[in-house]
Amino acid sequence: MNFNEFVNEVKDNIRLFLPKDYENAEVSTMECQKLNRAYTGLMVRKEGEMLTPTINLNQLYEAYKAQPGVTMETVCRKIADIVIEAPIQVDLKSILNYEDVKDKLFIRVSSAEANKEVLENAPHQLKEDLAITYHVAVGKDQDGLSSMFIKNDLLEQYGISAEQLHEDAMKSSPHVMIPEVSSIGALIDEMYQKNILMLTPDEREMLQETLQESSEMPTFFFVTNTERIDGAGVIFYPEFMDNMGELLGNDFFILPSSIHQMLVFPDDGQVDAEMLRDMVKEVNATQVAPAERLTNDVYHFDTKDHVFEKADRFTERQKEKEAQAAKTEKAGKEQPDKKPKAKKHDMEL
Repeated sequence: MNFNEFVNEVKDNIRLFLPKDYENAEVSTMECQKLNRAYTGLMVRKEGEMLTPTINLNQLYEAYKAQPGVTMETVCRKIADIVIEAPIQVDLKSILNYEDVKDKLFIRVSSAEANKEVLENAPHQLKEDLAITYHVAVGKDQDGLSSMFIKNDLLEQYGISAEQLHEDAMKSSPHVMIPEVSSIGALIDEMYQKNILMLTPDEREMLQETLQESSEMPTFFFVTNTERIDGAGVIFYPEFMDNMGELLGNDFFILPSSIHQMLVFPDDGQVDAEMLRDMVKEVNATQVAPAERLTNDVYHFDTKDHVFEKADRFTERQKEKEAQAAKTEKAGKEQPDKKPKAKKHDMEL
């Protein structure tokens, strides 16, 4: 069964697995463009409902193909459970009222190139080749955070400028998605404490070796939020990079580990941009899902000039500054002394 046949099968049969009050429900599909991914979404809307979950059919199709024992009945029952058990409890009027949502705004960071089409229809700011976008926290429970992506039509509904949206989102983000900074040692130690009772003696020994190895690595830090979801944007919170520079006492490199976190390495001579870039490429290729990747580049924060930029641009800028300083110094040395010479007078007594 190909994907189109799968979609039609679901649309034709899903009502059979839903309660009687869904017998006149509208079943539709639409192409969804989200940050970092695009998919065919299924919506089942009862009369009078304004909002309904959008179910990712591409994801379900991949699971259906990967597991031979999964039948279309199983798929439809799974979809029915989602439709019934996960209604979106949202006051639509409050979402459309900017005064009600501006304290619930938060930012996310994604690859500008990978999300080019989506960004054409959404307010955003570019930081090099990273894009900051704006979202409303709709609700939070044990399953995580429900949010709404602000696109141009909603911005128009709010009646504010993109600049105002950015300013308000920067104020509220640290309260909605609370920043968290951990050293590699602290993070491994946290894993150790959580899992020690569940590990075999061999696994404990392996984890202890990892702890020892981490102590010999260059110091680096994980930057994310307390949810550890979509936390890469924390690096752009107001004054965050300046404060990080004060903490480290150095400029620092920033590695786009994933949409969920950034890694920070002090620029203290222990690492260089080329080595870090190779690390990012390797990790992206082997450990990060395509939908969670940012870029293969490495960034740098200059604490003196307060500049965030690609590491290569920082190097070029430093060379230009050195060349300009040398030119100025040389010009100063070549400048003739224009002070009038003192005249000698013979003194006769």
